[in-house]
Amino acid sequence: MISEKAFRKWQKRQSAIEEQEQARARADIGAEIDAALVEIRRIREREETQARFLHARRHETAIRQLGQPQPGLTEAQKRERHAEIRRGVERDVAAFEAERQQLGDAIGRR
Repeated sequence: MISEKAFRKWQKRQSAIEEQEQARARADIGAEIDAALVEIRRIREREETQARFLHARRHETAIRQLGQPQPGLTEAQKRERHAEIRRGVERDVAAFEAERQQLGDAIGRR
């Protein structure tokens, strides 16, 4: 059997131990949150960089393609060629957005 004095001593230590465990749990949770925020920031920066690169590449490709001389084309053929270039750019954008969405879904699943 446990004496009253030993029981009271145990009770006093128990609250201190619980407080230490709660503080450790809070620290662990804080560290996980900080790591998640750093990961999210890194992913967002990568996405923004990819978006800027894709935009610059699309712009450069469109300018290069539109700037190529085509003296034998009629106006209708030129319009069709411009529309074809636009569709190509839109395909690239759609592929980028699909990849971005998949990445967002993967982050959301964690």
